[in-house]
Amino acid sequence: MIINGISVAVQRKNIKNMYLRVVPPEGEVKISAPLFVSDDKIIEFVESKMDWILAKKTQISEKKYLPQLKYVNGEKHYLWGEEFTLQLIANNIKTAFVKEDILYLPVSKRSKMKTRQKTLEDFYREELQKEILEIYDKCTAIVGKKPSEIKIRKMKNWGNCKQNKVITLNLNLAKKPKICTQYVLIHELCHLIEFNHSKKFKMLMDKNCPKWQEIKKMLND
Repeated sequence: MIINGISVAVQRKNIKNMYLRVVPPEGEVKISAPLFVSDDKIIEFVESKMDWILAKKTQISEKKYLPQLKYVNGEKHYLWGEEFTLQLIANNIKTAFVKEDILYLPVSKRSKMKTRQKTLEDFYREELQKEILEIYDKCTAIVGKKPSEIKIRKMKNWGNCKQNKVITLNLNLAKKPKICTQYVLIHELCHLIEFNHSKKFKMLMDKNCPKWQEIKKMLND
């Protein structure tokens, strides 16, 4: 549909409500609508959200989106906040490694993208595990609490803490400066004392990680 000069991709589904999205990097407008909703209702709904749509399209157009990673020679990847150029090498070496400004990734010549991605993620996991060993005693001593377990996985948040005292850290922390991992671990350890983001929790962060707000900005850059 063309609504107020804007192309809208409409997909009808067996759902109860309408859902609107503006999708980067092109700012494409998509709407999911119930099977029973008329075109007129869809147009009315989109027009009611037009200010939001235009603001979102402007926001997307002004933001730089990185191209999707393909894990090929010459691509830029990060380790502990530093940029490296990816170089694929013969897979007779067990793990990836860095030398000067090159990140060497051991994979077979015919490897698929998912295999190359997993090999690099395994390297990040090893690096993050080593860093956790380095900072664990320091962070737990600062906060005065210990988790029952620390896990590493890909996730939307940088970390989380469950009621069972299990802390999970985002695999991608290995791409950020090391101080970011320390900040996230202290943040999650503080949740063992205050299981929310209340004023009391922020006071704990001020006490245990005085520059946490600066580090948080660095982490989310």
